[in-house]
Amino acid sequence: MITTVGLESISNIIGASGTVPGFIGIGSGTTAAAIGDTALEYETDRNAVTSTDITLSKTTTWIADFSSTEISGLTFTEFGLFNSGAGGDMFHRQVVGSIAFEGDRELQVQTTFKFF
Repeated sequence: MITTVGLESISNIIGASGTVPGFIGIGSGTTAAAIGDTALEYETDRNAVTSTDITLSKTTTWIADFSSTEISGLTFTEFGLFNSGAGGDMFHRQVVGSIAFEGDRELQVQTTFKFF
């Protein structure tokens, strides 16, 4: 769900005064995403976006990678898109099914915005 702060930030970016999103955080919160969310419920890690894909019309996808060292022993249930490595504005939050990570698994999170 794109948050209220995310919509305001997109408007600011279009007006050349905002900071574009460049970080994806993961966490273990389970409360449903809401438009008023400003942070993940229980953030456990945040990484810089490793690539951005804008090849589809009116669509942007941000991709971040998390190594097995970072996520070993974690259970992932939520992620969010941010414009800062700590704090900052959260553009998007999504709650997903519970995924537990062992020491040999890596994670790639992709979040896509489609504008109509």
